[in-house]
Amino acid sequence: MSRKYGRNPVRRLLKMPSLGDFLDQAAVWPPVPAKGWENAVSDWGMLGNGPDPGNPPAMPDGVGDCAEAGILHLIKGQSANAGNPLTATTAQALALYSTITGFNPNDPSTDNGTALTDLLTFIQKNGVEMTDATGKKVTVEVVGSASLDISSAAQMRYSGYTFGGNYLGINCPQQCEDDTDNWNFAAGLSIAGGHCIPQEGEGAAGGKIVSWDMVIPASTGFLISYLEEAYIVITKAWLNAQGKSPTGLDLNSLVAAMKGLTA
Repeated sequence: MSRKYGRNPVRRLLKMPSLGDFLDQAAVWPPVPAKGWENAVSDWGMLGNGPDPGNPPAMPDGVGDCAEAGILHLIKGQSANAGNPLTATTAQALALYSTITGFNPNDPSTDNGTALTDLLTFIQKNGVEMTDATGKKVTVEVVGSASLDISSAAQMRYSGYTFGGNYLGINCPQQCEDDTDNWNFAAGLSIAGGHCIPQEGEGAAGGKIVSWDMVIPASTGFLISYLEEAYIVITKAWLNAQGKSPTGLDLNSLVAAMKGLTA
């Protein structure tokens, strides 16, 4: 099948903080244990980024809202692991896509994808609508985001453990469509499109990512070969669940720097 993409080319924000600037007590990224954050969620959902009963009639095969689906998946995983599970619907994902990009579900020509930093800037100002365990719609407060060094497997492993996952943008090889059991492909493959995926679990050899309603193992080599941008995204629920700053990380200064995105 032909799968849906939708991550637009990288749009760098010079005022976005870098996580690497806030580890003030160690010369290297501290080692962390493997963590399967993905195991707290049993049903991720397509959220419009592929064949989905909730898609508009004009687009039965899905739309290029992988950025919106990705952020909802990331927060879904964070909230489940923090003990206050939130869910999201296709309608919520498409509404977010429409608000950020002007997507019109009745006009396929408006299905043009999203720049990840446009989405991150928007949700830090406005939050994200999701649904709580009682079925009530809630607005999730987003504290902020910070960029990651995509050449550092150690940093991304640390960030995935510390913040309940990473928000990633890749140039997705065609082979990823054909084999969704194990993304362990070498560099240099032909690219099918720009794709947004959250990395939910992490370990020594790579991690688990969520894409197209599936949890897929992805090796460190694959991620470093095809990553173009990567971020942490901190929500209020996740920050509160942690209770204190991780060892060596100046979390208070990081959060203060994140506020610059909305200034």
